[in-house]
Amino acid sequence: MFFGLTNSPATFQWMMNDIFKDLISEGKVTIYLDDILIFTKDLDEHRRIVRRVLQKLRENKLFLKAEKCEFEVLETEYLGVIISEGQVHMDPVKLAGIAEWPTPTKKKELQSFLGFTNFYRKFIKNYSKVVRALTQLTGNAEWTWGAAQNQAFQQLKKQMAEDVILAIPNRTGRFRVEADASNGAIGAVLSQEQEGRWRPIAFMSKALTATEHNYEIYDKELLAIMLALSEWRHYLMGALEDVEIWTDHQNLQYFHKPQKLNRRQARWVTKLAEYHFVLKHKPGTANVKADLLSRRSDHDQGEDDNGDIMVLSPEHFQAMIMPTVSKTHERVRTATRQKELWDKGIAASLEHERGITEKDGILYYDNRVYVPRHSSLRGEIISQSHDHITAGHPGIAKTRELVQREYWWPKIQKDVEAYVKGCETCQRTKSNTQAKSAPLHPNAIPTEPWTHISVDMVTGLPDSNGHDALLVVVDRFSKAIILVPCNVELSAEGWARILRDHVYARHGMPQVVISDRGPQFVSTFMKELYRMLDITQNASTAFHPQTDGQTERVNQEVEKYLRIFINYHQTDWADWLPLAEFAHNNRAHSATGKSPFMILYGRNPRIIPDSPRTPNSKVPAASDFSKAIAKIHKETETALEEAAGRMKSQYDKHKRPAREYHVGDKVWLDATNLHLPRPKKKLDNKRVGPFLVLEKTGASAYKLKLPPHWKIHPHFNEKLLSPFEPPSFPNQEQPPPPPPDLIDGEEE
Repeated sequence: MFFGLTNSPATFQWMMNDIFKDLISEGKVTIYLDDILIFTKDLDEHRRIVRRVLQKLRENKLFLKAEKCEFEVLETEYLGVIISEGQVHMDPVKLAGIAEWPTPTKKKELQSFLGFTNFYRKFIKNYSKVVRALTQLTGNAEWTWGAAQNQAFQQLKKQMAEDVILAIPNRTGRFRVEADASNGAIGAVLSQEQEGRWRPIAFMSKALTATEHNYEIYDKELLAIMLALSEWRHYLMGALEDVEIWTDHQNLQYFHKPQKLNRRQARWVTKLAEYHFVLKHKPGTANVKADLLSRRSDHDQGEDDNGDIMVLSPEHFQAMIMPTVSKTHERVRTATRQKELWDKGIAASLEHERGITEKDGILYYDNRVYVPRHSSLRGEIISQSHDHITAGHPGIAKTRELVQREYWWPKIQKDVEAYVKGCETCQRTKSNTQAKSAPLHPNAIPTEPWTHISVDMVTGLPDSNGHDALLVVVDRFSKAIILVPCNVELSAEGWARILRDHVYARHGMPQVVISDRGPQFVSTFMKELYRMLDITQNASTAFHPQTDGQTERVNQEVEKYLRIFINYHQTDWADWLPLAEFAHNNRAHSATGKSPFMILYGRNPRIIPDSPRTPNSKVPAASDFSKAIAKIHKETETALEEAAGRMKSQYDKHKRPAREYHVGDKVWLDATNLHLPRPKKKLDNKRVGPFLVLEKTGASAYKLKLPPHWKIHPHFNEKLLSPFEPPSFPNQEQPPPPPPDLIDGEEE
């Protein structure tokens, strides 16, 4: 690329990221255009990394200017700041003339000064508040330099001259957010506890807009907190401990109780629910009562009343934040140190493997924890990725992908397969998925997320929070889903509203919508709406739901998840939809090899409790993100095309031969034809049992040992039977529930 072209910097950055991608992923190198920063813990490792960097530069015919390089230093200037061990501060060379900076006499001089100071605003507490009097002169206002402007100018120069040192955040310390609001601006400080004391990480400030200026003081204080959480989201969302939020008011506490909220407050409630925080009130200031909003007569919202809204308590999230030192982590360390492990030669054989490292008594293979053979440890780790509420009992491939994100051991695939096959919950609740012999014509492959969506409605559900149906929306590119509870009488206008609020508002307008021929999807109203929005509609033909087979399969997965976790009376399925959506979007899809989260956001979320953090992990540089996402999308498109070909080949094959059972075998009985007392069959177990095979009574018929009170014929065709797989791990024992009662003891 030539100098001066708009795309030259981005192209050069992409080239550098591609050349040094392995070192960047190891967390040893960061690159911004032609500035290469190498950072390591010790000198020996540093020299190894430097040699690798120089070798890559040589291989790609890139040259360094010696007088611009620094080697083996403990402090360096990088991108305008000074970075040293564990901290960062302003460059004194650039600040040398700040004390003698002359008083501005016109707008251009003031803009030049503010442009310089704005670069270092994260080092200056309440920057927006300090410069407010100055920024008022940069617009269309008449130039009037008075006492307020001169005081702000001198105060800013004084704060710039102070050598404020910011700490570099780590992954283990507690975070504290101190937020405050005044009449004209808001400010916040992010601190972290390091080595027994609180150290500043960053400052944030913002001038209030005309609208925000009219907020009540308690809303201004809450706005300061919301903006601070958003500013430092990349730190606080992954915090290992609850974030401390210090404020002048106790106005967050009323959100933990049902309140009548306006639209703005309702949005804040949704955002706050994403964080694990502890509110701490600063002493010595006036308290604001928790129910202050509900008592104010001037806050009547009329028809904008949003009803009762409440932040979910931490218990709803089932410990999604990992503890600093997990029980699993300690057990791995203990098992690794056992002398029997070394006596068996396992460690010796691992020393010859590439990528084996040791840290704090734990072995790592390819940045994943090596788990030694243990009576129950490996089974417990698989259980976290299969049985836990945030996993949702996925299949073999998806369970293996979840386990291998953090752990590794020899024959891990075989162990995961044995565990999943022996899961009684899966055997009881999941449907059989067998290949059918029929020609397949795959739909067009999308090239971007959320341009092609499919939609279907799951009906026949019991009432839950006033809903008796479920709308499932699937992105055909990333395989991400959106689950929306609704009613079976959903109108075309209702579907249009869901399309607007849950698809368009989050991901933009789709190009293609695939659905069945439900009246809400193919009405004249929707056809005209699709025409106006330039959306292509693909509706299935009569009695041929395979047109939208992908969504039908997702429906089965969602029903399976709900079947496992809902209460006996099936009245709380709507409450489980957010976690069902989360579990699905976190699983790697067989077609893409990646989870929807990875395809959409370039990363996987943290979910499994008791998982040790792998070393050398870091948040990708912001400059790398767009290129990484583009690469993921290209790989996804290729994977979808290959998967479509494989799916067609597999789909066209003949179905499998019948299974042979023997006397004494245990089998599951298909519950399709059994009249069970639970409210709805859709969320009931797919099988009952297991039962003992007493004899083979025909070519494909078997007699089972049923409960004595079941007044039904004990002979069943092989198609209604499934083999029982016993647990393979000692800690996997799941005692089955007692055989269900039949209504009147008869079949349907």
